[in-house]
Amino acid sequence: MAGEPSLSPSRRESRQEALVVAGVLVVAMAIIALLVPYALPMIGVELIAALMIVVPPALAGLWLVPVFRLGPMPLRWHLLLGAALGTGSTSILVLLLGLVGILYSYVWLVILLLMGVSGVIRLRNLLGGSDTIAGELSLPGQKGTAISPWFWLAAAPFLAAALLAASNAPGMIWRQEGFGYDVLEYHLEMPREYFDAGRIFYAAHNVYANFPANVEMLYLLAMVVQRATVDAGVTANMIHLLFAGLTVFAAAAAGRDHSRGGAVVAGATTTACLWLVYLSGLAYVENAMLFYGMVAAAMLVRAGGSADSSRSNSPRGSLLAAGVIGGLACGCKYTALPLIVLPLAVIPLAVPAPSLTRGLKRGAIFLLATAATFAPWLLKNAAMTGNPVFPLANSVFHASPPGWNEECSVRWQEGHRPVEAERPPLARMRMLWDRTLGDPLQRLAWPIAVLPIAGLFARRRDRTDGALAAVLVLQLLIWIVFTHLYARFAVVFMIPLLLLVGRALGTRAASWRRNVAMALLLVSAAWGMFFAMNLFQSEAPGGVYGGIPASAIYEGEIPGYEYLGFVNEELPADARILLVGDARAFYVRHQVDYCVVFNACPFVEAVRSAQRPDRGPAVLAWLEEKGYSHVMVHWGEIRRLRNSAYGFPEEVNRELFEDMERAGLCKAREFRLPRSEAPYITVFLVP
Repeated sequence: MAGEPSLSPSRRESRQEALVVAGVLVVAMAIIALLVPYALPMIGVELIAALMIVVPPALAGLWLVPVFRLGPMPLRWHLLLGAALGTGSTSILVLLLGLVGILYSYVWLVILLLMGVSGVIRLRNLLGGSDTIAGELSLPGQKGTAISPWFWLAAAPFLAAALLAASNAPGMIWRQEGFGYDVLEYHLEMPREYFDAGRIFYAAHNVYANFPANVEMLYLLAMVVQRATVDAGVTANMIHLLFAGLTVFAAAAAGRDHSRGGAVVAGATTTACLWLVYLSGLAYVENAMLFYGMVAAAMLVRAGGSADSSRSNSPRGSLLAAGVIGGLACGCKYTALPLIVLPLAVIPLAVPAPSLTRGLKRGAIFLLATAATFAPWLLKNAAMTGNPVFPLANSVFHASPPGWNEECSVRWQEGHRPVEAERPPLARMRMLWDRTLGDPLQRLAWPIAVLPIAGLFARRRDRTDGALAAVLVLQLLIWIVFTHLYARFAVVFMIPLLLLVGRALGTRAASWRRNVAMALLLVSAAWGMFFAMNLFQSEAPGGVYGGIPASAIYEGEIPGYEYLGFVNEELPADARILLVGDARAFYVRHQVDYCVVFNACPFVEAVRSAQRPDRGPAVLAWLEEKGYSHVMVHWGEIRRLRNSAYGFPEEVNRELFEDMERAGLCKAREFRLPRSEAPYITVFLVP
């Protein structure tokens, strides 16, 4: 139209990308409205609450990007690095202020407001400057690698599925994860205990509190801002989901360094990986670990440069940024160190082709920067327990903090080894297949392996391709030899695989490669969606796929959680409860004491010190002395632990409680599952 200003190619591309993102959101919400309309209000409210925790730090992180002197970069890399540095530094800030007891709602609301305002100012400067355009690639042969960005609509069903999964209160899904047992045991339980105490402390009853907890710090921040604990559980799910979205963005941004088609294929393939949907229904840490690991790996690739990708203006700055963000991945989970950071150290050694001395220096820069941002968690553990990686490597550090002894260390080591049948080498190889490409749930499905392999053999390869392949091989070896073969530990394989997917379409890819990539992308989406539907149908046979509030659990309205209605609604307000067997205290509203199975348990010690025939009166006297009004025994959990590698003390059994009943302990209520004669929960009243 005459008089209308023409848009530059980059502006037109940005406008089109915005329309595509809006289209994906609209289609995803339409799917939810069609299938589970009652879930929409909760999704809207909780997603906004999660955005309040993630977006201000991500925007404020834009101010940290220039510290690394990376030179001109596309806007997407500013946003990506800002999100990684901002969220990670906020987690560390919550840790530091939490240790000194600054967990006040008004303080953190002001901090988040200042982060948001400062971040918006920085973003406006970037949008108005030229440094974000100068770093954009000039890609020849775009016609050969062009894939319509509207292929992103294939991500909409997966976004809808992830939102539905995240809208369930913790504890509702998934069966293979014990219905979020770890979430209720420590991922959310420890932030709740920190919130209730007003500070971060050493927990002698929960060894998992000594794990690095960058993501849990954001969950704690959500509780502080909302002034709520159990009702912030869905917000925590949504925070984890947002990190899944950032992982998709990271894969697409890395792919865009090679071609526009590479961005679409890498990003859409990431969404079709069912692990992200699965993990978004759990307030775990893997989505954030994947995000930080993906950004660290992509920055290492940029530091080296290659034939068909942009070379960073500052290789040393890129190495430092990669290391800092790699340390944030380690701050999410201990396993990130052997399964992400150490394999990624291959990249600076191999790309470009330096002398051995120069390669070692580059690798040292990366690892030292990693240590810098992992250090806060190591120092916390060293100060509280005497072992910086407690409870790992305790045979080296010999730490014996309160609640821990040599017996606990032995039980920990035995409990985290593969079961006997999985220890032979051939059995471990079989487990690799069964828990990756042969996974019945297809969370790490075969299309995510076919695309990068096809990309490697259908084009000219370079040293970066070889380095990424070496990263994958190292991850596979470490997973097979040094882990206890959990399927969830294998999500790290996504990092090199997805980066290779993004490289599958180079700057001069032939049209037949583009067509093959689009076909594989559509097959991946269809394959993933089929298994996503099966997963939801098997987990929700009654047709309840999402939108379940926490109140439905802590008020006892959900089958299997009826006992919580009795405990929370019918026991006196001043009740003090001892949990035996169970360690999921998250939904119990009263004062509650528990020990996870690995910690030394005072109740078990009291039982062991009591002698027959006076065992019942002696243990009952101990309960009275400690001020307990009720004891809740989870027989089902005790059976499960005894049948696992974790074990459970044999002294705690029905005969013990029968002795205590003869001494005066009273049954307040028993709960049985349908078609089961034996109770799975018994609540006792201490006279």
